[in-house]
Amino acid sequence: MKTPTYYDTVSEAINELAKKGYTTDFEVLKEHDCLVCKQTAQQLSPDEFVIDETHRFEGETDPGDEMIVYAISSQKHGVKGIVINGYGTYANPDVYKIVERLEKKTSVKEKPIKRSETLKPLSREHHHALLLCWKIKNGFNKGASAERIKKYADWFFENHLLPHFDIEEKYVFTVLGDEHPMVKQAKADHQTLKQLFTAGNSLESDLRKIEETLQNHVRFEERTLFNEVQKYATAEQLSDIEMFHVEGKFIDNVEDPFWE
Repeated sequence: MKTPTYYDTVSEAINELAKKGYTTDFEVLKEHDCLVCKQTAQQLSPDEFVIDETHRFEGETDPGDEMIVYAISSQKHGVKGIVINGYGTYANPDVYKIVERLEKKTSVKEKPIKRSETLKPLSREHHHALLLCWKIKNGFNKGASAERIKKYADWFFENHLLPHFDIEEKYVFTVLGDEHPMVKQAKADHQTLKQLFTAGNSLESDLRKIEETLQNHVRFEERTLFNEVQKYATAEQLSDIEMFHVEGKFIDNVEDPFWE
């Protein structure tokens, strides 16, 4: 099985895909239900190309503003290129129509693993952790003091991150075992984050390291470790996770919204 490649930014994805030969810039031509090359006006119908890779990215200012980069190729026309689409307000529905048709047609191609219903609550908690990263970054960009940001970060750490780490280490990581390299990496991340939250050295430096470390950790678990866990988890192990992880409604601490 081909190991998927992950990129941190849209620009990195575009540059690296270009090195693989995906150099043509395509957009949707709604009137003809096809893609058209912006440089040459060459048109490709959905029957003439396939989607080789899909890469998703959270927005720089709002994790809800997602960008999607599609790497496509056409054996018939001998071209490879990219299509970029937004999400939510900035989404182009015509792109999704073509993508949906392709997914139905190319059922033999490898598709992303669908998240297990048992793990979805933990994935939702990951989303809130990514929001913490965004709040830290945005807070500094808006000139908020490190003390204000740290107060919120400590609240999140005590009320959300520590319970999340505990459930993962007791019931999720045990599916793969302590000696599994992914589990070792995840536990090392947990320990690093605990040290950063309690270090008390340079507040700004610690917060910036928390933002970077936590973001990388969440993406590692979502993109790699959780997929591995749900491959090998027994029905009993999934039942234990579901039994001991009680998902509550996330109520944010908006006492001091420094990120706004």
